[in-house]
Formats: sequence, structure tokens, C-alpha cells
Amino acid sequence: MMSAVEVKKAQNNLTCPICNQLFSNPKYLPCYHSYGEGCLEKMQVQSKIICPECRKEAKVPAGGVKEFATNFFINRLVDDLILKKKVAGEEKVNCDECDEDDPVVSFCPDCNSFLCSACNDSHNRQKKYRGHGVVPLTELRSNKDTPAIQAKVKIPLCKEHDYELKHYCETCDELVCMYCTMKDHNGHDHDTVNKMASKHRSQLKKVTIPIEEMIQDLSGVHCNIDKMKKKIRKQGDEVNKQIDQHYVELVEKLMKQKDQVKQQVCNTVSQKEKALTTQLDEVDSTQAELVSMKELNDALEKSSDQEALSTMKQVIDGMQQLTKKYKKLNKHPVQCATMGFIAVKNDFPQFGSFFANVDLCASEVVNLPQSIVVGKKVEVTIITKDSIGDHFSTGGHKVFVQLKSFAGNVTVGEVRDNNDGSYVALFVGEQVGEIKLHVSINGQKIRGSPYNIAVVRNYQALNLPNKIANSNGRMGKPFGVALGRNGVWAVSDCLIHCVYVFDGQDKLTVKFGSHGKNNGQLNYPEGIAFDNDNHLYVVDSGNHRVQKFDVNGNYLLQFGDSGSHDRKLQDPYGITTHNGKAYIADNGNHRISVFRYNGQFCISFGSDQLGGPYDVAVNVNNQLLVADHSNHCIVTFTLDGHYVGKFGTQGSNRGQLNQPYSLATDMNGFILVGDRNHHVSVFDQVGNFIHCFGSKGTANGQFYYPFGLALSPNGSIYVSDCENKRIQIFTSY
Repeated sequence: MMSAVEVKKAQNNLTCPICNQLFSNPKYLPCYHSYGEGCLEKMQVQSKIICPECRKEAKVPAGGVKEFATNFFINRLVDDLILKKKVAGEEKVNCDECDEDDPVVSFCPDCNSFLCSACNDSHNRQKKYRGHGVVPLTELRSNKDTPAIQAKVKIPLCKEHDYELKHYCETCDELVCMYCTMKDHNGHDHDTVNKMASKHRSQLKKVTIPIEEMIQDLSGVHCNIDKMKKKIRKQGDEVNKQIDQHYVELVEKLMKQKDQVKQQVCNTVSQKEKALTTQLDEVDSTQAELVSMKELNDALEKSSDQEALSTMKQVIDGMQQLTKKYKKLNKHPVQCATMGFIAVKNDFPQFGSFFANVDLCASEVVNLPQSIVVGKKVEVTIITKDSIGDHFSTGGHKVFVQLKSFAGNVTVGEVRDNNDGSYVALFVGEQVGEIKLHVSINGQKIRGSPYNIAVVRNYQALNLPNKIANSNGRMGKPFGVALGRNGVWAVSDCLIHCVYVFDGQDKLTVKFGSHGKNNGQLNYPEGIAFDNDNHLYVVDSGNHRVQKFDVNGNYLLQFGDSGSHDRKLQDPYGITTHNGKAYIADNGNHRISVFRYNGQFCISFGSDQLGGPYDVAVNVNNQLLVADHSNHCIVTFTLDGHYVGKFGTQGSNRGQLNQPYSLATDMNGFILVGDRNHHVSVFDQVGNFIHCFGSKGTANGQFYYPFGLALSPNGSIYVSDCENKRIQIFTSY
């Protein structure tokens, strides 16, 4: 049983910050601070409420303050407190079973009811209460070993049917009763609250795992910024001492100038402190929100299923917003403490001047490209600024530029001083891949350094020999293109229903296949891939299968058949091979299907993440990339089918995708995508757009539906230019 001190402490923690009374129907604001419903109604101005603690503005729902989420956790603690105060005799206790004013003699923890003598006898006689552990009130108050009692969880009732809300409809995101599930929510995704709560608690746990780490991180950020404030103050004090020592020698006529110079110091220090204070406020605000979120999460772990589900969606949405805010937060001090004083002992009118050295946070590199062409000299401009953001008008600073390649090679760039506060840095990317550009001024790195820059090849289209296909020297509709060993490469033609095989000199050596469904016949062949033995796997899309051939076109085996079950395929398109397995874009089934080279089925995955998989490729990290035609993006999985992430947005601008058809990766991790924008986009291995080449048209270097992509070891790119009825090969340099 709680002592009087414990009861008082609990009561202090359960009072509304506005009225200082015990919470009555507490409600969450979107900032996760809680207030009593009555107090919130008084605070409402028009349709808005300003949170007294964090000063954030909250829009009142259309239904009024009562529509804010209820803090069930506090409600239950208040019920517990009131119950314990009644047990302790600090509040009057009435019988919960009758309206008589007879003294209470016992308490039933199972019913959560106080009982008078008559109701106690009746309670003990009824079968339905048999086994309840009724405790005499005198014993409960005097026996210190009596187990702690808690208020019984109140299950809310359905407003329409007056039945307990023991079900949760995931489709509508609301608690419902048994009759609601049969009436208004028939056919929806619903289940009992304990099953749904278990499912959503695991999701909540995943979302909130980073909270503790972010709180600790921001504590470190706060400490670093606070140290910088003190360092700036200390440095400012040292500068003032230098000024004092110098100006003592200049008597009264210099005092006015001295005061002006010291004011510059004061203004600069104040400005730096103000900027850091603003930054600290933002850090503290974010940390406070994270702490509030953690406290709420801790509360939800102890709450009932109904309570948890009532706020679950709001917490998850809030956590996602907080995570975005946390990632955007600047975690480095926005000011530096570099200041000094230049003593001038001569007859010039100005006997001294204050300076703040180059501000590493304000100085910047302009016209910095995201990608550069390998071997080509690049120029960028570095602008030096002071602590208030003004450009320096003179040069003389030590600006240093260094490049470090992904392989660890280090080169030093050339720097040219323009003597106006700006500098030109010249450097060359000597290897394809990612480089880091380090920029320092007076021995210290400027903000943002090192900068990531992709070094890419420059691509140039070559003509292929004519008459490599049908009688008029044109292919029908080339779709897939694949490269094998010893320079061999192949193309599938979905109009002529055949496959062309070329040697290392681009000479047609074999053409095989005819329209049909028998072994070796093809019906709209699309994706195509070689294995390490130069066996060829052809996605026979119209027959919903994959056929395996040797390099001379001899039929070996097939796997797949029309359907949606395992081992079945439906309108498959792209294919890639890796470590003894064929990964197939099973478009009609919205998934990836995996088979061994002998046709044995392994697994299928991706149906929850993919809309229309069109092509597949394995990247340098041994992950599977999928061109999702319907969702206009590239989706990444592990090779055993676990979702990793995705990138890409729909559109026709640079870096956007419009129904991606084809996909390929190179040994440096770059990802090439052909799409309905009639060009090939190049991304780095994490999905950042680098550049693109090609445009819609019929000239060399232009495309009309680039349906297939393949990369050779020397960096050449083979593009299946479908509607132009040709293959284009791009060399790189």
C-alpha cells in the first residue's frame, strides 16, 4: 500500500499543468504534451491551441477538443491513485454495488469494487463471483504485506451498440465491437485487439528503436555547441586583453577608436553566440520532442491494447516526422571561435583593427558538380567569408584541395588565388568511381568537406554493321540483350520470335527460334541472360516460361508455366543470373521468382513491394535491383528476398523515372536505367542521380524505347533500341 508521501508524489505527477488539479480526461496535443480536456477547451482560440510548454500550434479537429487522442495511460494512473487514496482512507468510500450509505467493509480486487456488509454477503454467495479474493477493508489498510492493488482496466464501449470495443479494424484504423465487425466493417481487415496490438506493437518498436540513440547523439551535439560558445567567449576575452594592452599606450585620443574596435568584438561574439543559441534551441527542441516520444512509447508498452491502438498511428506518424527533422538537423556548431587582433604601431589614423578569421561554416565551394568525366580537368570556385557572411575582399589565405579516390589514392589539386577573397581549384578525376574532395582554409576543413563526387565515363555511340537480322537488314523488335564469355553476346527479338547470337567482332553467328509453344519455339521472347558456361536463358514471355539453350541455339531445358503458384510464371520479362541461380521479373505475379540453373524452384518474393517488375540486375554489394515499371522506381532486395529499400520518383526531369524497362550495373557500383523518357540514367550505388545520356529520336545516340541494357567488362554499354529496330553500342573514355 502506498505511503502518504508516495500518494502525494504520485498526485503531483498526475495534475494538469494548467489548473494544477488531478487530470480529468487528459488529451494529447500533436506535440505529445497532455492537458485536461476542460483546460484545452478554455485555451482554444478559434480553431487553434498554443501548447503552453513548447509553444507549438495545434489545429483543433473538426469535432472539437474531445477528438484529440486520449491519454489512457494517465487516466489509468489517476484511477489507481484514487483507488489507493480510498484504501488509505484519505477519501470517502461508498459501496460500489448499492445506493445505501452503509459503511464499506471489504474490497474485491477482481471486481475492483468496494462492498458494504450486505453486498459483501451477497457477493460471496453468488456462483459467478466464486474464487474472487475479497479482502476486509481493515485488513487491507493494516496489513503491509497485502499485494498492491490497481484499478481495473476500463474497456471502452461502442457508442452505437454499447458493447465493449474488443476488435480493431485496420482498414479504418479504429476500435470496433463485435457487431460493428459484422455490419459496417464486414470484409475489412480486422481482428481481436490483442492480436492486432501485438502486430502493431512490433511495428512501433521498430520505429522507435532509434529514439535512444538520437537522444544521446543530440546530448553530444549540445555539449559540443556549448563548448564552442565558451571557447568563443574565452577567445573574445583574450582579444579584449590584447586590445587593452595596445591601447594603453595611445592615451585619450585613441580611446574612441578603441571603443569602436571593442564594439566590433562584442558584436561578433554576440552574433556568434546568438547563432549558436538559436542552434542550441533547435537541438534542445528536437531532443525534447524525442524524450516526449520516448516517454510516450514507454507508456504505451505498459498500456492496454485499446489504449495502445488509440494512439499508435499518431505515434508512428510523429516518429517518422521527428526522424526526418533529426536527419536535417545541423549537428556541428554553426560558428567557430577564430578571432584575433592586429596591433598597428605607426602614425596611421587607424592604430588597430579587429578581425575574425575565415568562418569555416560560412565559406563555401560554388559550382561544385555531382559528377565529372574521368580524365577531364574541372574548375570549382571557393569563396571565403567572415563570421557575418560577408565576402573577404582580399586574398592571402592558405587554401588547400585534396582528392581521395575510392581505392585510397590521394592527389593534390591546384589552387589559384584571385586576390579578391575567391580561389579557383583545379583537379582531375583519374579513376572511374567516387572521389572525396577535401577543402581546407588555413589548415581547417570548411563546412561540408569532404564532398562526394562521382567520376564517370563519357559515352559515345558507335554504328553496328548492317544486315545482322532479317532479310531487309533490320531486326523486328529487339528486347533483351546479354553478354556472355569470350565476347559473345545475344539479342532476343519479340516480333520475329527468335534470338540472335553474335561473336566478339559483332558478327551474327546463330539465329534460332520460331513462333510456337513447343520446346525450342518462342512466343514473344523478352529478357535474356548468359551463365558462366555461356548457356543462354531466354524469357519466353508469351509461353510464361524460361528456356535454356547452349550458345549454338540447341534446346536444353525449360522451367515455369502459366499460373500464380510457386514454380509458376505469369508474363515474365527480365532475367539475370548469379551464383547458380536465375532471378526472373515475374511481372504478372508482381514478384521475383528464383530458379536454379537446372530448373529447380528456389523462392519467390517481393509481392508486397512490387507493382510491375520489368528487369533485374545484381549490384556490387550482391543485392538484387528490380526495375519496377508500375511504380516508376528501382527496388533493392537481398538475394534471399529481404526488402532493403528503393529510389526514384515519377517524372521526365533529370534523375526521375518514367516506367523503367531496363537495368544494368557495372563493377564500380553505378546503376544504369533505361525508361520511357527515351534515355539512359546513371545513378550511384545508393540511388543518387549522376547524369544521363540519349534522347528520343532515330540518330546515333538517340533512342526509341531502350528495352534492354548490358555492360561489357571494358565499360561498353549495349542498348536494345526497340522501336528503332537496332542495337546501339556505346564506348566509354
